[in-house]
Amino acid sequence: MRATSSGHSRHSGPGFRIRRRTMTAASVTAILSTVLAVSPAHSSAAPKGPGGRTAKPTAVISLGDSFISGEGGRWQGNVDLPYSATDSMFGTDRATVCGPSGCHKDPNRVYVNSSYLDPTTGKENGCHTSDVAEIIESHIPVDRKFNLACSGAVTDNLLPAAAGGRPFKGKPPQADQLRTLANTHDIKLIQVSISGNDLGFGRIIESCIRGFIYGPVGQYCWKQFDWEVKEKLRREVPDKVKNVIDQIRRVMRETGHPDSSYVLALQSYPSPVPLSAAYRYSQGVSVSSQRYSPGGCPFYDQDTNWARLDLVTGIADMLEGVAAEKNIHYLDLQWSFDGHEVCAKGVRQARSGDTLSSPIPARDAEWMRYLSHGAAHSQGQVEESFHPNSYGQKVLGKCLRDFYDLARSSGRREYTCLTRSGRGAEGVRLKPLSR
Repeated sequence: MRATSSGHSRHSGPGFRIRRRTMTAASVTAILSTVLAVSPAHSSAAPKGPGGRTAKPTAVISLGDSFISGEGGRWQGNVDLPYSATDSMFGTDRATVCGPSGCHKDPNRVYVNSSYLDPTTGKENGCHTSDVAEIIESHIPVDRKFNLACSGAVTDNLLPAAAGGRPFKGKPPQADQLRTLANTHDIKLIQVSISGNDLGFGRIIESCIRGFIYGPVGQYCWKQFDWEVKEKLRREVPDKVKNVIDQIRRVMRETGHPDSSYVLALQSYPSPVPLSAAYRYSQGVSVSSQRYSPGGCPFYDQDTNWARLDLVTGIADMLEGVAAEKNIHYLDLQWSFDGHEVCAKGVRQARSGDTLSSPIPARDAEWMRYLSHGAAHSQGQVEESFHPNSYGQKVLGKCLRDFYDLARSSGRREYTCLTRSGRGAEGVRLKPLSR
């Protein structure tokens, strides 16, 4: 049974176009050695095991798509200003680097380990694994933390190559990267975020925005996609997710990790927008609407309510069902940004006086990136739109830490993450789900 809370639902991240190509076993091995050499990690000296043998270092790992890779982590809050290559825009752009001769932008300081660019195209839409990604911000006390997720990934990108998995953005399938790490580490947690891109959420959200800005008044996207989404959620997408779980289990067993030796969990997605009644801007019409500018949330009331109450809920229910069938853990994130979505009442954008050193407080900020391209003022990359910003990723990290602690200490497998009004990550609390 889904979590109950008045006016809440679940949401998945935007999807992206995938460049696919084949990869030989030799090239997989070669790239793995490079990829894993620079994976995000926190390490300490390995302890001694029984008989004085050196124990494997402990590790936690994230697999999946943009919502767990750290897409959007460049930003701390939103602001309706023209992009500046030399200014932090009221402290929102964490890629701003200042010195004696002035300021400039370096997105690589946020999207770490060469993840800013897609090496196969040279474009600025790489895996975008950020320095504040969920797995890093969880602060789980292990030797190393690996973020293998990649913005735009679909289920095929998580499967091993031997099971039909596909490389993506210059990296081997994520399960093959996992296998290499599992051979050398004592894995304690594998957290998975996947399915939104398989469902085509990016295409849906783009259609909703275009309909609001360019279409005739009242051309609602939910009428076009409702049947398609529900059909895909009945079998096609859940079957793909189940296969991913099966293949992860297989990789772990083959590398000496019994199912009971680690936590394997699926997570859902926080909603980027509130219900229509909770917008701080009225609907309006097209580019004259404040939802277009300054809000960066150009959606019709009917479309945003459908996305929140039908689409997001459907995705989350599907993932919860897969987790139950596969006997793994499940983290429901649908309420985790409640009251801090883009354009929500009670929060604001950055303003004059907010700076990099003293930014808008998390308790006052939106935790999702607004429409960063196609709006009045384009900033950063379009892929960042409607993804958790640095505040949101810190909240997700706290959700994950508390979830992991409960998963290890209790017999329950399903929790929902909630936040207390007027607080940031310190206001996170978990509540058991019941079926």
